[in-house]
Amino acid sequence: MHALKQYLLPALSLLVNVVLAQNYQAIHGSPYAGSLAVGNNPASIVHVPYAWDITPLSVQFKQTTNAVQIDKFSYLSSPANAEVSPSKGAKKRFVFANQDIRLLNTRINLSSKTAIAFGANIRNYGYAKVSGTNWQDTIISLRDFMKINISNLPLSGQGTGSTWAELFATYAHTIIDDGDRILNAGITLKLNRSLAGGYAMAQSVSYAQVPGINVPGYILLDGNLVYGYSANFDNISGANTTAANQKSFLQNSYSSLGADFGLEYILLTSEDNDAAGEYAYDTKIGISMMDVGINKFRYGNESRLAIAGKTGITDTLIQRKFSTIGTLSGFNDSLATIVNSSNRISGDFHIYQPARVVVNIDQHITDNIFINAELTIPILPVIAKNSMFIKDMNLLAITPRWELKSLGAYFPILINNQKQVWLGGAFKAGPILLGTHNLANLFSKNKSQTGGLYLALTIRPGKKYERQAHYPKDKEDKKGKRGLECPKF
Repeated sequence: MHALKQYLLPALSLLVNVVLAQNYQAIHGSPYAGSLAVGNNPASIVHVPYAWDITPLSVQFKQTTNAVQIDKFSYLSSPANAEVSPSKGAKKRFVFANQDIRLLNTRINLSSKTAIAFGANIRNYGYAKVSGTNWQDTIISLRDFMKINISNLPLSGQGTGSTWAELFATYAHTIIDDGDRILNAGITLKLNRSLAGGYAMAQSVSYAQVPGINVPGYILLDGNLVYGYSANFDNISGANTTAANQKSFLQNSYSSLGADFGLEYILLTSEDNDAAGEYAYDTKIGISMMDVGINKFRYGNESRLAIAGKTGITDTLIQRKFSTIGTLSGFNDSLATIVNSSNRISGDFHIYQPARVVVNIDQHITDNIFINAELTIPILPVIAKNSMFIKDMNLLAITPRWELKSLGAYFPILINNQKQVWLGGAFKAGPILLGTHNLANLFSKNKSQTGGLYLALTIRPGKKYERQAHYPKDKEDKKGKRGLECPKF
């Protein structure tokens, strides 16, 4: 086990550094989102009431699982008291997680109709799911597990994870501006660096009961297992320092290109609401296609494809073979003794980024109150269903918000892709935005396995940006000078 820890700890250390900033649900659709809006729609950086803004650092993480239960812990309590245990009962189990960190994300207006943005991000997505299984506290051996799951055969499961760094540049421009409506278009180009990736899939795992002297036993009949991981894990050595292992881990990675595309249609405020200013609007409709790209990896030395079917493989034999495993190579050696074939996988593999279409509608209600609605539609299950890909967790969100220049309160209602409903909350005070995806994480001590947090620091100029409109004279007279006034508070 010591060797396994030496192998995994540097990789886990890297992931811990990643797990700390992409989905700032509270400010989606907001004109104050600034450079953070690029992560939801690249077209939304134009109609912004500031000449520039910089987000030096932002962090976000979100996760949900029904595979484990965390008790005696909330985000406001000490993690030392947390109790983690497998969730009990018969059900399909899953885990989804996505995290990212954003560094020096910057947005600049080149003119009243053109804006650019750029910056660096590190992002991590992962998911795993298994077919219906039963788990109880009484399970202490593989035989116990097989006994209560024989009615759930065949068993299956899969999981995929990918971590990458990206440098991005965004360009957005106003296509239509006639004084009543605006149409903006934007594109983001990314240079990606694949940092770590892996997947595992087990299919058609079945077994049968056989007579025993005291209690019935079980024998493995069929199934296949395939798993692969990026070769930079092979560069980690227990003889090296953590810093040396991290450096080695980041080497031998591949680069690729990615892109986002977006449109944003804005119905400007009516004449009765001209006092709201030049950047005021009644309705804003955005549609974007996000994270079009692929991460490339080279297979690690211990990647395998194994096919079961060898005779005489009992539950006691399996448990004995794997009870003292300390390394992945040791796991593979034991696996080879209980299957018909076990072959190393070589070459390259690819994992699609979580491509999706995002539809966002932002409606001004009154004064500084808005309501935002957002639908996320994954496209990879349709166009790349036989390929490996990672998944975004979002499905539907409704976010009422009260927002001024330097103050804001937000209450997103989220429905994720597992049909879970969360009530989130966030507030903005000056340059700080702090939010939680699930308020239960703060007030309940048995809900921290679902939810997450986000924190962003955004610097804006103290003065509004004066937008020069170029519509005809009658429009100019009718609309006057539009400008989002700095709120008085």
